[in-house]
Amino acid sequence: MNRILRPGLAIAAALVMLLLLATLVLAETRLLDGKLRTGDTVTVPASERVADDLYVFAGTATIDGSVDGDIVAFGGQVSVNGEVSGDLIVAGGTVTIAGDVQGDGRVAGGTLTVAGSVGEDLVIAGGQATLAGGASVGGDLIASGGSVSVGGDVMGNVEASAGTYSRTGTVGGVENVVQSPETGGPAPRTTGEMVLDAIRHFVILLILGALALWLVPRALRASDETLRREPLLAVGGGLATLIGYVVFVIAAILLMILLAIAFGLLQVAALVVIEFVTGLLTISIVTFLLVMAAAYFADLVVGLALGRLVAPGTVASRWQELGLLAAGAAVVVILTSLPAIGFVAKLVVICLGIGAMAVAAWRRWRRRPPEPEITGSVAPPEPA
Repeated sequence: MNRILRPGLAIAAALVMLLLLATLVLAETRLLDGKLRTGDTVTVPASERVADDLYVFAGTATIDGSVDGDIVAFGGQVSVNGEVSGDLIVAGGTVTIAGDVQGDGRVAGGTLTVAGSVGEDLVIAGGQATLAGGASVGGDLIASGGSVSVGGDVMGNVEASAGTYSRTGTVGGVENVVQSPETGGPAPRTTGEMVLDAIRHFVILLILGALALWLVPRALRASDETLRREPLLAVGGGLATLIGYVVFVIAAILLMILLAIAFGLLQVAALVVIEFVTGLLTISIVTFLLVMAAAYFADLVVGLALGRLVAPGTVASRWQELGLLAAGAAVVVILTSLPAIGFVAKLVVICLGIGAMAVAAWRRWRRRPPEPEITGSVAPPEPA
């Protein structure tokens, strides 16, 4: 089997396995004697009483039963309607807390409503955060959001920071609210700030360009040549790279979840932590490299290509090549800094630069020497 076909079959087999194993994630799965529950939809019925802490990770999580411990729940939609003897930590797109929590409550979401009682402190943060009428907080209330509404009773103090704030309930302690009305977005940058940012970016490009010509001149020149000779292929490579990054992140997260489920079934909690840390570190490294490529190295490749197009011919020295790179990078910085077309220009530069680097790297990998084949015959040893 040739060198190109084997990786393709391996990737196809891995994707098939991921699709097969993904069906396990869509169904509710209980691990660690029911303490950990995952799935597309997870429901704790009102007739159930969980005699321990409860951890829920789901698209839709509904907890109607009682929990003799803490609750940690994350999901797109989270509803807690039962009694909780411990603390509550919930985050989701839409969160509703209608049950009674004896401990502290920490709730975050796009839209969140607390309609039950919280025995101790309550921390809420979201786009729209509401302490409904009839709800109560035994301790202090700490709230932050675009819109915060306090209709229930707070026995302690209230510390809030919000765009809009309203209160119809009672506060037993001190109420300290910092309101920051929406002003339609951040103030536009001044011309001086834009010029200063452009100069800083150009200086960084000049430093990175000098280092690239010194440390990896072949890679930079191969990317420049690819862009000048095959710009359409570079654009296609850039789009494919960006799409591939999104696919990689989704596949990595799915694989992390599946491995966590498998290790949980095998009762090896240490491996769950290790694989999560490894997965997050891998995603972070790949993301950092892509951001660096989009922010700086794409500008370098496009800048060098522009300089070589304006001054074709043989480059006598690296100093001359650095001069061409600096001239081209200056054009790139100016175009991407213009208020009207800068964003579109930057997108074009990213697609061209990243695509040229990806195509050049792929071709270099294709040209690597083939691995020696192992045959069944062994040459006899030479006589002494």
